[in-house]
Amino acid sequence: MLLLKLLLVPALIWLISAAARKWGPGVAGALAGFPVITGSILLILTLEQGPDFARQAALASAMGAAANVVFGIAYSWAALRWRWPLCLPLGVAGYALAVVASQAAALPPWPAAMLGLAFLPLAGFLFPAPPATASALPREAGMAPRMAAGALLVLVITSLSQKLGPSLSGVLAVFPVLASVLGVFTHASAGPAAAIRLLRGMVRGFYAFIAFCLALAGALDALRPASAFLLALSLAVLVQLAVMWLGRHRH
Repeated sequence: MLLLKLLLVPALIWLISAAARKWGPGVAGALAGFPVITGSILLILTLEQGPDFARQAALASAMGAAANVVFGIAYSWAALRWRWPLCLPLGVAGYALAVVASQAAALPPWPAAMLGLAFLPLAGFLFPAPPATASALPREAGMAPRMAAGALLVLVITSLSQKLGPSLSGVLAVFPVLASVLGVFTHASAGPAAAIRLLRGMVRGFYAFIAFCLALAGALDALRPASAFLLALSLAVLVQLAVMWLGRHRH
């Protein structure tokens, strides 16, 4: 279990970073919105805390996706004026405010998850347009800190899950570790325009993310955990392919 926590998420972060170099920040952003870290956390919570705990956490994670997107919106507007050392805390502040608002609303789990889904079409209009400046190619430096940050988040959330409970565990499982680490890396090495494109691209990935969470929450009631995760992941892949296909044909 410890090896799963330490190795799985860093390996996935490495793959997304490689995608950024090959296909650009927009595609990397869409892949980063995919349930990489959160799916890993939900799998560990299922194994350690049981399917019912994971089902509630999955629904909370669907709502938490909206808070993750708010991080990207706040970071992107800040990136129009400032460098990443100021943009990062402003983005985290936006995420924290969204989490507090979601917890204060105290909506039932399924309506809260649907609200997270409904926010995605609106979110695209809340990002600023990227500056009309050329973006440099991102450098490879900084891979180790990115991978370490992903492993640390998994360790913290899964270690505190019994104290946090399923709702807060699920929301915090969507802490924007990929958005912050990859956004800062892209901002520092390739400029604000590339960072904004990456963070905007993550909105497309969150359709697959929420599909995964909703499918997993429903399937855990009826299927064994392995089958439930396989079904949810298959649906997420189909949604991701559909969203990327639609995005390509719109352009």
